[in-house]
Amino acid sequence: MRIGRRDFLGSAAFGAVGAAGAAGDSRDAAIAKAMEAITAAIPKAEADPERPVCHFRPPAQWNNDPNGTIYYKGQHHLFYQLNPYGAVWGNMHWGHARSRDLVNWEHLPVALWPSKEKGEEHVFSGAAIAGPDGRPLLFYTSIGKRDPEQWLAMPTDDELIRWEKYPENPVVSVKHHGGVDVDEWRDPFLFREQGATYMVCGGNLRPSGGRAAVQLYRATTPSLTEWKHMGTVFEYRHRETRNFECPNLFRLGARWVLLVSPHAPCEYFVGGLDLERGRFTPETHGTLDPGTSYASNISRDGQGRTILWLWGRTETNPEKAWNSVMTLPRILSVDADGFLRQTPAKEFESLRGEARKLAGIALRDASEPLGGVQGDCLDIEAELTLDTARAAGLRLRCPETGKPGIEVSFNREGFLTAGNAKIFAGRAGKIDLRLFLDKRVIEVFANEGTAAIFTTVEGAPGAMGVHAFATGGAARIESLRAWPLKPARFSLDSFRA
Repeated sequence: MRIGRRDFLGSAAFGAVGAAGAAGDSRDAAIAKAMEAITAAIPKAEADPERPVCHFRPPAQWNNDPNGTIYYKGQHHLFYQLNPYGAVWGNMHWGHARSRDLVNWEHLPVALWPSKEKGEEHVFSGAAIAGPDGRPLLFYTSIGKRDPEQWLAMPTDDELIRWEKYPENPVVSVKHHGGVDVDEWRDPFLFREQGATYMVCGGNLRPSGGRAAVQLYRATTPSLTEWKHMGTVFEYRHRETRNFECPNLFRLGARWVLLVSPHAPCEYFVGGLDLERGRFTPETHGTLDPGTSYASNISRDGQGRTILWLWGRTETNPEKAWNSVMTLPRILSVDADGFLRQTPAKEFESLRGEARKLAGIALRDASEPLGGVQGDCLDIEAELTLDTARAAGLRLRCPETGKPGIEVSFNREGFLTAGNAKIFAGRAGKIDLRLFLDKRVIEVFANEGTAAIFTTVEGAPGAMGVHAFATGGAARIESLRAWPLKPARFSLDSFRA
């Protein structure tokens, strides 16, 4: 039986045909092999005392981009780039996990695999969207010794455990572009507006000298198996930016937001979208996070929140059998001036232990330990005021003697710095900080999400101290609350082929 493009999603035969045929056999073998490799690496990954325990991470090995982030039947589903065979980039599969609270996760079997028999070498990044039957569909970039292609997969069960690929892939190819020459073409993201389904993909335009651009497509069938290229929806005029990865285009309140990953810290644009002309017009622009995060994706939950997901790069020694995490899920909003704000999901407060509270601490051009505040997993809220100091802040993972694991500071010019990352956070001379320290990574949020930084921490084993400091004058900690954090739960009960 041939399953055509137009009746693909309505056919109950698709799952049976795929599972019974050679494609199903190769899928089962590929998934089983990947799962065996990951399972063998788990003990070594779990043995590393510096591995983060609150940020999402795979059972073991390498992860990078968040993919297919979607809220379905009361659960957050996170797919992600995964190398089952080592803690370095390569052999791209899609890992999969789900959560009811964004904090505690259930690891599920590997969802997508490279179909070697079809010339597919990697399953690159992509997105999820509800299909005609309400169940999510996955779209991703298929990579092999050919031009990139956009492929489609669908679940064969309502738990979204088992996935099969559309037999007539690709659903979009470079032929759709006509005379437009798009290079480095990848990373589909989908959205709906005015009853239609749209897709954007990243890349660059070769005729214009490799200028970064985002392409727009519209589905021409309800099954989302046929698409029309609508043109270049956004082209970056900054000549030094040669390529966009992982574009996300979505409505946030009354405005539209475009996120891009330009082989540098992720950037955002807030503006308007004209779908008749196929053009996004930015009004404001900023850096999403200047630290070691990358490759954004977006989901919306049952509370109507828009959730930002990012890859948290750690550059861990591959011998430790793990490498990288996801940043905390961040809730997005647009402020009155049209700039993006990011705040950590409130659900992470469930990991807090007993609070330690301090107030009215004068800092005088020195570094002072904060009595009773220590640990390598901490949630800290602090309000700092600069009096005459050039800068003030906190040092974390401090040993009894020697260099701290990381310094977080705010200076008179309004810049927030965490490690080597720096971003403007406001010139008020006062700052509200939220720090989320998790072993060898940290996330810092300032002034109700005006600025956010994810970066790594190089703490010495056993270094648990927290110090406050000022430089070039006096400063003051108006208030500080610190909570020890208990680990999130990562269940392996359903992690089986």
